[in-house]
Amino acid sequence: MILGHYRADQKYRHVHKLASNRAEGLLEYWHECCLTDGIPDRNAFTPHALQKWLGFISVYKYVEELDDFVNALEGTLITQITGQDWTGKLASDVDSEFGSTFHNELCAVRRTRTPLLDHVKIYQKEYKSATRLLMPVGDKGSQEVDQVFLGLFPDWS
Repeated sequence: MILGHYRADQKYRHVHKLASNRAEGLLEYWHECCLTDGIPDRNAFTPHALQKWLGFISVYKYVEELDDFVNALEGTLITQITGQDWTGKLASDVDSEFGSTFHNELCAVRRTRTPLLDHVKIYQKEYKSATRLLMPVGDKGSQEVDQVFLGLFPDWS
C-alpha cells in the first residue's frame, strides 16, 4: 500500500475499484515525485505528466494573508461531477456553502505534509459519492507546502 492517510476503508476501495485505482495511481505518482523526506516540486505536476488524471484535478493555492486556500484551477470533470465551478473561490466558501470541514482538511494536509485519501459525499448530487485525494506540493524545491492538489474520482461511470 502506498503511504498516506487513508480514511477510505478496504471494503469501500474494493467496491469502488475504478475510482480507487485512479486515486491510488495518482498517489503513487505523488510518491514517485517526492524528494527525500519531502514533498514533490509542483513542476513535476505538468499537464503532460498528469494526462491520465486531467479533468479530475483541482489546484488549491495557500494564501498566507487569509490563512485559506483559493481554488486556482478547477478540473473540468470535477465541474461536471459537482455541477459547479469553484475557480477563484476559497476553501472556507465551500465550508460555508455545505457545512463541511474542507478548509480544515486542507490545513491538515499542508501542516502534516501528508496526502489524504478518503471517500466523500458529493454535496450537490444527493446519493452520489467519490474517492478524494488531497496531495501537498511545494514551489521549486521548497519544502513549504504552497498548494494542495485535489483529485476527485466519481464512484459511478
